Amino acid sequence: MTWRWLVGALLVAITAVTCGSPTSLGPVRPVAEVGSADAFQCQVPQQLDRPTPAVDRPIPGTIPDDFVPVAAVMCDGGETVESDGTVVYRELRRAGDLSTAIRLLNEPSEPSLTVDLCPTYSIAEPEQLWLEDAQGRAMEPSVPVGECGLPKQEGIEAIRALESVDVVEHRDPVLERPRLSVSSCSPHYSDPVVGSDPAAGLTIGYTYCLFDGTVNVGVTDEIGISIEDLPRAGTCSISATRTATTTYVAAWPSNIRNLTVELDGCHRVIPDGHAPLQASAEILSEFR
Repeated sequence: MTWRWLVGALLVAITAVTCGSPTSLGPVRPVAEVGSADAFQCQVPQQLDRPTPAVDRPIPGTIPDDFVPVAAVMCDGGETVESDGTVVYRELRRAGDLSTAIRLLNEPSEPSLTVDLCPTYSIAEPEQLWLEDAQGRAMEPSVPVGECGLPKQEGIEAIRALESVDVVEHRDPVLERPRLSVSSCSPHYSDPVVGSDPAAGLTIGYTYCLFDGTVNVGVTDEIGISIEDLPRAGTCSISATRTATTTYVAAWPSNIRNLTVELDGCHRVIPDGHAPLQASAEILSEFR
């Protein structure tokens, strides 16, 4: 009898330790750092030409007990580079009773299920969000995750349900090199660089900036053209007044350069650093 009682007591003790063990809980999130609201700004996919905040952005986490937010700021836009080389994005400010959002955002994450029990999802980019208090301080809340590792959106939706009190639109210039790689063309005209080497194995952009002289007059939709079979252009003494430019990446070295299509004059296609080619009627028709 004594032996059976001892075994039973051990089983109860083991069960209690296992159920209360940290391994049965979800990932623990740190408490967020609180800093100046001036340290927070929307992050966009492109590299922007704008000053770096004077202070580092505080580390995100759960909302501290002594932090009382009065507004939430969410980011919108910023994915598209405009023809003038800028990115437009908005800071959407919402205010009201944030207690429900705070409770939901501070909920603990759920324990992870076995991988086989979770379906495969395509996870969207996390919401850009920070909270501000009446003293000009701000912090970035982290979001609890569910049992399959996906962010729980209830706290975000509680913020979306609040009243919108202000929208601030920003237009920031994109750094030159990222702009070329993202939009396929620069809105700033530069003279083509004529070389003598044949152009081969070039990866050509699909969007063209249009110029009248050196003035940008628009951007095309995506155009797919090939220059592989174009003949070399002859001697040219006529300057083009209308051009279309995109970018190309050479097989080696792998760097981004301009490709210019002359829409009048000698109708040449000039990949910077290579010998000019003679544009075909089919290529020129894409720009009419």
